Amino acid sequence: MTEASSCPPSAESSSIRGEPEAVGLRCAEVWGGNAATWSELVLPGLTGFVASRPHHGQAAGGDVHCVSSCGTGRITRLVLADVSGHGEQVAETGRRLRRTMQRYLNHIEPHRLAARMNRDMDEVAGDTGRFATAIVLTHFAPEQRMTVCNAGHPPPLVYRVGDRRWRPLSVPDEQTGRAAAEAGRGGDASGDPVIANLPLGVLENVGYRGQEIRLHPGDAVLVYTDCLIEAMNAQREMLGVEGLVDAANGLEEDPGSAVPASVIGGLIDAVLRGGHAFDDDLTAVLLRCDGPSPGATPARRAAGVLRALTAPLRRRPPPWPELSARNLIDPLCFWRKPAEPKVD
Repeated sequence: MTEASSCPPSAESSSIRGEPEAVGLRCAEVWGGNAATWSELVLPGLTGFVASRPHHGQAAGGDVHCVSSCGTGRITRLVLADVSGHGEQVAETGRRLRRTMQRYLNHIEPHRLAARMNRDMDEVAGDTGRFATAIVLTHFAPEQRMTVCNAGHPPPLVYRVGDRRWRPLSVPDEQTGRAAAEAGRGGDASGDPVIANLPLGVLENVGYRGQEIRLHPGDAVLVYTDCLIEAMNAQREMLGVEGLVDAANGLEEDPGSAVPASVIGGLIDAVLRGGHAFDDDLTAVLLRCDGPSPGATPARRAAGVLRALTAPLRRRPPPWPELSARNLIDPLCFWRKPAEPKVD
């Protein structure tokens, strides 16, 4: 794994803007970690940016991010997790969670990835009793489709270039109640329904569901940890999701065309200018749609599929995203119009 650590001076001042490090992922490479970073990502059909700053300038924290692009160069996956608390003990839990994320990132469907991380969280947390929220984004570049799987994490913000507004992506009502049939879990051994989409490590038997949205060129998705919305002002009032949306919509930078680093830096500065202060690890990730991408050349696609098919022979788990019907025969899928995201 390649670590990028070109870090801004501090998230506590408007000088957070720095010279970003450009990160281009190699075939099936997993990039990320829980250390400070200020990095631009070059991804199939997306321009991305990751800003992360552990609490009080520590070397590492409990915010963990991992990004990967499949061998066919068409599927990108990002996972952002937030371990409860902060400090060195939380940083160690974050390092263990990072290894779990790396192990499964390319080898499992989104909702099963969340379920596997949830099952492993007891081992990851040890006797600390800590839990983590997480969000999994899977982007299929040729169709500009993104699947969002949320494990108790703050809602992503979606920017639509058509109306030039940020809005929170709401979770469908059926995902906040009981049972996650889509996750392949109709109930536990007793026949009782399974709670859906809870944070990692809260309950053992949890199902997770994905929500599919379609992106257009210039649209953007922002995922972040709760430090942003829990920022306090002098009256001990939290910013909240609505406050973050207001700050985002008040930016001079146009997310559809501006350099992503300036959008994230501008948002953090706007929160600080509003009199709010951060008291936790802080991470924000912006992904902007650049339009449909054909991905890799036919030769590289064939090689990627071959590696996926022969993975068991090399005693490695098969990368299911590459073997999905959508990736193998995607031209047959273009007729299907996806549902637009529900935003408040």
